[in-house]
Amino acid sequence: MFSINERFKDLEIYALAKELVVMMYRLCEQIPVHESNNIISQLRRAVTGLPLNIAEGSGAGTYRSFLNFLLFAYRSIREVEAILDLIVLLQYKKESELVQEREAVNKFMRKLWCFMKFVEQRAGVREYQRTAFAQGRLLWKDPNTVLTKA
Repeated sequence: MFSINERFKDLEIYALAKELVVMMYRLCEQIPVHESNNIISQLRRAVTGLPLNIAEGSGAGTYRSFLNFLLFAYRSIREVEAILDLIVLLQYKKESELVQEREAVNKFMRKLWCFMKFVEQRAGVREYQRTAFAQGRLLWKDPNTVLTKA
């Protein structure tokens, strides 16, 4: 069981977030240099926000505050996902060349979602205060797609 006082470095989502940072930084090296102030910069900021929000949130002192930082991480992973879409749209990479990246993003998103549900329960959030995650309004269509409203 996770305690708010435990080290963030012991969290599986933190380890997965660090792996995503390395993976996306390597992908950035394959994108044309003229995108350095746009897609590359945006992707780097979004992906580095993942472990940073987990780390900062774990020191927030309460589960409710921690949940807010996890929501920031969730927004960042959705941003990473959208940037991958743009990379394909702009024909910098083919979708078939991003399979590993997409799988890593989806795995992190699923693990983060489960951890957010756990933290919500620990925070004692009442049913009417819960996010769409715990209320079940956001569901997985399949492992290769994003969360969608039920």
